[in-house]
Amino acid sequence: MRNKIKRHSIIEIIEHWSIALSGIILLFTGLGCLPLYKRYYITDLPGFAWTGDFYNVTLIHYIASIVFVAGVIFHVFYHGLRKDFALLPKKGDLSQSIKVLLAMIGIGKEPPSDKYLPEQRIAYVGIGLIVLILTVTGIIKVLKNLEWIVLSPGLESINTLVHTLTGFLFIIAFFVHVATVILFKSNWPLLKSMFTGWVDEEYVKQRHSIWYKKIKMH
Repeated sequence: MRNKIKRHSIIEIIEHWSIALSGIILLFTGLGCLPLYKRYYITDLPGFAWTGDFYNVTLIHYIASIVFVAGVIFHVFYHGLRKDFALLPKKGDLSQSIKVLLAMIGIGKEPPSDKYLPEQRIAYVGIGLIVLILTVTGIIKVLKNLEWIVLSPGLESINTLVHTLTGFLFIIAFFVHVATVILFKSNWPLLKSMFTGWVDEEYVKQRHSIWYKKIKMH
């Protein structure tokens, strides 16, 4: 495409949205498993009566978790085998992230960035850690239902507590991620690229100059 630079392949787009959409379903059904929806009359809303059925909510939660974990595993192996580690943090990312965030609200000048912004790389590791804890504790919650696996009441309670608290951290991370993309106009082209795969060359040249130079070198 003329005056466009490819940022994401179709595989990466499918990978991203399969994880994102299944993650949203997990958040919604996870709250339903607590359960909260009947207590706060969500079940009285048109079309939401099913959220009061613990069996159905849990079943959907399990199905979404399979899609989510499969997407995460694919992400790790796909990018690992391709040696694509652009999202891993680099030295100085913390200080650079502060400068980028300040620039978003009109304070100071944004430093040049690579393909991914420094705060994206930091968030990637943070969310990755949250996902890892959720996955491990979630698997334990499923395995404990097998009759030949017995957990002590104390261990089961700790696992459930960690899973629940980490779930709330995931909710916070999700809303922060969405807010930074939607509220700041400078990030809109990045959001668009998650649907189309492309960004304007001028945008890359101005905001991702380090990445732009690498592209031109090749």
